[in-house]
Amino acid sequence: MVLMKKLRKAKREAPPGEKPEPIRTHLRNMIIVPEMIGSIIGVYNGKTFNQVEIKLEMINHYLAEFSISYKPEMIICGV
Repeated sequence: MVLMKKLRKAKREAPPGEKPEPIRTHLRNMIIVPEMIGSIIGVYNGKTFNQVEIKLEMINHYLAEFSISYKPEMIICGV
C-alpha cells in the first residue's frame, strides 16, 4: 500500500531522535498496524488535515477515530 511505503520512507529519512515528517492521507478507513507506531499522519476530516501521532494504544483502531469529521452540537434542554 502506498501509505505504508510513505510512512517507512519518512521514518527512514528522519534524523535519529526526531519525529518523522507528517504524511497526509484521506484513508480514514485504514486500520492502524504496529508498523505505524511513532509516525505522524495527517488524517483528512472533510475540511482540514488533523495531525495524529500514532501510539501503541491506537493499534487495531481506524484512523478516522482520531480525526473527528463533525462539529459536536450542544443541546440545551428546557429552553
